[in-house]
Amino acid sequence: MDYAGSPFEIKQLSESGSIEGLLAGFGNVDSHGDVIGSKAFSRTLAERGGKPLPMLLHHDLRRPVGAWKEFQERGEGLYVKGSLSLQTRDAQEAYALAKDGALTGLSIGYRTKQAQLDRQTGENHLLDLDLIEGSLVTVPSNPNTHVSAIKAITSAGDIAELLKEAGVSGRKAKAAAGFAWKAINDSDDDAEAEAEIRAILNTSAARIAALGRN
Repeated sequence: MDYAGSPFEIKQLSESGSIEGLLAGFGNVDSHGDVIGSKAFSRTLAERGGKPLPMLLHHDLRRPVGAWKEFQERGEGLYVKGSLSLQTRDAQEAYALAKDGALTGLSIGYRTKQAQLDRQTGENHLLDLDLIEGSLVTVPSNPNTHVSAIKAITSAGDIAELLKEAGVSGRKAKAAAGFAWKAINDSDDDAEAEAEIRAILNTSAARIAALGRN
């Protein structure tokens, strides 16, 4: 397995949260002379079919710290969203190191399926890759990619912001977030809270949609 790393910037850290940003940059040369092509992940992502990608600490397969769950190929690179599993010791360590600035990048583990060497420049253009994992690391090799946010849900406003980012209108997002947050805080049992949230959002769909017509 080969590796390609990128520096990242943490804009927000909290005790429990989600993480998002560019996992791999397109078109720039890393310290190994590799250049990832803009369609290098298209096949592997299609084959994964939405299956989460392991999030590791220092490429150590024995130290998972979370999972990447959403993937989008953009002009600048592979944009991902995931979550740290802060109930685990390794994820707590990753959180502490990132907060102190000791973790400075992201790095992917991959296998090359197709590449083309430019003999004039010495650059190795990676055209088709098998994506194996994405790690938090101390010293990255790619100067292009970063983590844009690590967010926590600590209020109904946080839920509303996530809904708005997904394209839900402001009024609908605020209404849905209020219902969900009330369910969470009215129950001490996680399973019960999850069931209540699902039921509330399902039965309130018509009411939320009606807000957009008022």
